[in-house]
Amino acid sequence: MGRISLFHGTTKTAAEQIQAHGFRDATGTYMTSGTFTGTWFADRPLDGNEGACSEAYFEVQIECALVEEYEWIEEGKPYREFLVPARIINEHGTIIRREDLDC
Repeated sequence: MGRISLFHGTTKTAAEQIQAHGFRDATGTYMTSGTFTGTWFADRPLDGNEGACSEAYFEVQIECALVEEYEWIEEGKPYREFLVPARIINEHGTIIRREDLDC
């Protein structure tokens, strides 16, 4: 099936922590009635138009088969979104810090 590039935006401080220790899971309801745990990624860097203003971002290259079950499908979104357990990203992904951005 191949590889996919996923993107995670964050603050500069959190980016330093990710580089030093890897991604960590967060838990929340994310506007649903359930509780979910993982790290958010999109199939492209998100910007202010999508409600995301990140100071830094990471690209993670990973096998599609490892993340496809974690995709959140929402009608009308112009991008794909994933809530992936950090363990999967840290163990199997190629993690590349991209540029720092001005919001």
